[in-house]
Amino acid sequence: MTLARRLALFALAAAVVPLVGVAFTVLARSERALAARATAEQSAAARAAAEAIARDLGTVQDDLGRAVAAWDPSRLDERELKAFLYLLARQVPHASAAVAVDGRGMPHAFGGRGETDPLLDAFVQNALQAQRSPSWEGSALGLFGGGAGVALAALREVRPPRGGRWVVAVRIEPSLAAQRLAEAATAGRAAWLLDAGGEVVASSPGAPVRSPLEREALAGLRRAGHAGGTVEAPGGLALAGLAQVPGVADWSVLAQLPAAEAFRDLLALRRAVVWSSLLVLAVVLAAAWLLARSLARRLGAVEAAARAFGVGDLAARAPEGGRDELARLAGAFNAMAGEVQTSRARLERWNDDLHREVEARTCELREAQAQLLETQKLAALGQLGAGVAHEINNPLTGILGNAQLLLERPGREGADRESLEAIERAARRCREITRKLLRFSEQRAAPDLRVLELNQVVEDGLELVVEQLRQADLVLEKDLVQPPPLVRADGTQLAQVVLNLVGNARAACLGRSGARIRVRTGVAAGLAEIEVRDEGKGIPAEHLARVFEPFFTTKELWSSVGLGLSEAWRVVTEHGGTITVKSSLGEGSTFTVRLPVAQGPAV
Repeated sequence: MTLARRLALFALAAAVVPLVGVAFTVLARSERALAARATAEQSAAARAAAEAIARDLGTVQDDLGRAVAAWDPSRLDERELKAFLYLLARQVPHASAAVAVDGRGMPHAFGGRGETDPLLDAFVQNALQAQRSPSWEGSALGLFGGGAGVALAALREVRPPRGGRWVVAVRIEPSLAAQRLAEAATAGRAAWLLDAGGEVVASSPGAPVRSPLEREALAGLRRAGHAGGTVEAPGGLALAGLAQVPGVADWSVLAQLPAAEAFRDLLALRRAVVWSSLLVLAVVLAAAWLLARSLARRLGAVEAAARAFGVGDLAARAPEGGRDELARLAGAFNAMAGEVQTSRARLERWNDDLHREVEARTCELREAQAQLLETQKLAALGQLGAGVAHEINNPLTGILGNAQLLLERPGREGADRESLEAIERAARRCREITRKLLRFSEQRAAPDLRVLELNQVVEDGLELVVEQLRQADLVLEKDLVQPPPLVRADGTQLAQVVLNLVGNARAACLGRSGARIRVRTGVAAGLAEIEVRDEGKGIPAEHLARVFEPFFTTKELWSSVGLGLSEAWRVVTEHGGTITVKSSLGEGSTFTVRLPVAQGPAV
């Protein structure tokens, strides 16, 4: 399940469940409270109607008592008796008929609704039963009826002065009770006056006469043992209240209100709660969806940055908008990414520095190895040269001596003398070569190292070659740094190195009138430098690695034994320095001597 769905469900549960739970709990409680209140109102309405009906019936009894209080029916004939009953029916309110039963049990009736009136017959029989009952006396209220309905009756015992026992009764129309029931039936309520069997005696205006319904409601309320409750009605549930009519046995008033009417406002409120819940649900779902979408989008941006960062894009960053936890998470991720990027850059710089340092150390090692190899070669050549010179020197001495003796003899002219002179010159040259070989290979004493000014040493070496350069029509340029650097060296040997380098430059520039030879001194990287640059023919690239080898030369005219640069290389090496060469064919060569800078006063 995605985060958006989880957030939506959580928001739905957090917003709707409490709303629905609280709302419907409150509605249920309100419904119970409203039902109890409505039932109480029905019971109160039924009691009020019952009491009002009892008061009205009491008034009827009082009126009937006053009407017959001074009446002596024994003095009246039949016509006068009927006239009295007529006046009695008109005098008592809501009376529609009257009847008198004499002492002999003969009924005399007035009123009725026609020649055959079942209610009147039942009324007469009710009066007869009262007259014939020896235990009955005084007055009473009752109900009587038949197939045509039920009517109220007020009965009164009359005892004339002449003796005998008469019973006078009046029939009361249901309109007396209907008026009180109408007063109780308000706001959708209906009320009925019921007899002991549940038959309807009177009802409120507009209330249907449903005797079986009222009997069932009456029986249900009586079984429940209280005066009100919920009953089943044809149109649905109804809230009913029951009250006994005071002073009249088995007379009851039933007030009833349909549950739909009682709970109308509550049902409207319930519908409002349902629609409000649906509206809140829609709003919450929309808000949750928008929030989830925003969170998902921001989390997706952080995830995308993390994925890009994971595959090597260290410049990937997450958006940091806002001040919530996601913004802080993005900030923490960006800080981490920045640290990693910085660390990687630092490692790359360290790697580059290490690579350069390794290359520099490797180059130095190669140079040291090359110098060691050159030293070993020079040592081997020196030993070889010493042996060769020693072996050749003795025969050469004999050859040179014999050639000189032959030249001293008279008569040596012409071709013979020229041959002997050539032999003498060749022998002298060979002896000079062997002498140089012996000097190159001899174990010299350690150099006499002193703190010297480098510029002065260079000047001493240049004094010996200035005249040669002038004769060769070459230009000497000097660029000596000030103040002069100090070196610890043997002045004579170091001046010889300068002399050898300038002599080598002069040989390279022969035949190039006006060519320049530049001698420079300086300090770089803590080392004193002597640089000799010429505008000569240059050295081929394939020969650069051999220029410091003994007897190797690139001169077109072989005028030396090729030991000058080898001697210079050995002197510089013994002084703890280095000598390098750069050359381009046809453009000249540059020899650079580097020596450690010394401290202290110069000698």
